[in-house]
Amino acid sequence: MEQLQKLCCCLRVYFPCLFEPHGTGSTPLVSFSDVKGPRVRISNFFVTGHGTALVNVPVIQNRAYWEFKIIETGNFCVGVCEPSKASLDGQLSDRKRTWAISSKATKRDLKKGDTIGLAYDLSDIRPVLKMYLNGKVAKILKCNGEMHGDVYPCVSVAGGCMLEANFEGSLHEFQYGPPQGYCGIMYTRDIL
Repeated sequence: MEQLQKLCCCLRVYFPCLFEPHGTGSTPLVSFSDVKGPRVRISNFFVTGHGTALVNVPVIQNRAYWEFKIIETGNFCVGVCEPSKASLDGQLSDRKRTWAISSKATKRDLKKGDTIGLAYDLSDIRPVLKMYLNGKVAKILKCNGEMHGDVYPCVSVAGGCMLEANFEGSLHEFQYGPPQGYCGIMYTRDIL
């Protein structure tokens, strides 16, 4: 009986949704963390201002997908980075150990209502980051191997840009849905 209690305790840590009634809202959500630039403003899942913000959990699954909807146009970068509080007042493109796609680099006319999807794939020898624009592949990057350890989804904004994030598809459905084999970012806990 004691071993069963220990097993249930571990399962509660890693899979809290199994032990809580559906819809209670007590399961933590993947959201923006407190690691953000001083001029970045976050309200629920909206981000605006000037600087960089990180998400509260690393990507640990083989294939993760998340989206950003453009509420107000401006400059932005979206991607993954190693956890660091350095250079949060600038753009992701200015940071080291970051792998991101810039709105300027898409060479497309982005407008209000467009949805940027990111698919991060760790299942291959080198990680791959795919950017989707309104459900269609817009850019593919292969990791150059300079990042090691945990990586966190991140975003930087400037020039009046406002984005709405959807990290796990649980509050509302993904606009275009994850590609086959992908799912929203899973909330994880560190039990050490």
